[in-house]
Amino acid sequence: MSIQFLTNISEQEFKEFLKGALKEILSENLSALQPQLPEILNVQQASEFLKLKVTTLYEKTSRKTIPHLKKGNKLYFHRSELEAWVKEGKVKTREEIEAEAITFTLNHEKKAA
Repeated sequence: MSIQFLTNISEQEFKEFLKGALKEILSENLSALQPQLPEILNVQQASEFLKLKVTTLYEKTSRKTIPHLKKGNKLYFHRSELEAWVKEGKVKTREEIEAEAITFTLNHEKKAA
């Protein structure tokens, strides 16, 4: 039955079907291959997660520039806090900066008047 199905469709329809099937298969396999990190990470896991050297991570913790936990002489990190820390470094677009400037100017003109 499936052979007959394949012979009754156009080449373009077959290509679209094949693309969809491959995307589905690949997305399932890729998610299975990616290791699921725990919420609490050790130094090595945090280093791999952030793509930073362990020494750089230790430097950031000693300067208290990255959120971390310390229990005894061991360091730990909340994965969600590291994600938020990375997102804090977002660089604003020119449009976002201009919009903030306009809003600031309008708000301060009202107060001055």
